[in-house]
Amino acid sequence: MAQSQKKLNINVSFENELAQYLADMAEMQNKTIQEVLVDLVEEVFEADEGEKELVKLSLERDIPGAKRVKYEDVKWR
Repeated sequence: MAQSQKKLNINVSFENELAQYLADMAEMQNKTIQEVLVDLVEEVFEADEGEKELVKLSLERDIPGAKRVKYEDVKWR
């Protein structure tokens, strides 16, 4: 189901330790819990994009038949 929305409202319930953690984070950051959750979701998406780029780079550099070098065989400074 493809949806294009500029704003999405979601009702989610958190209990116990997670609820307390979110409340504590909001208080420490002087933000609302909603703002903390938006920040956390944005961080996940940013991390996911970075991971995708690493996978893409890895696939580009993976050459069939190329010699593999073990980490322990590299002479580090």
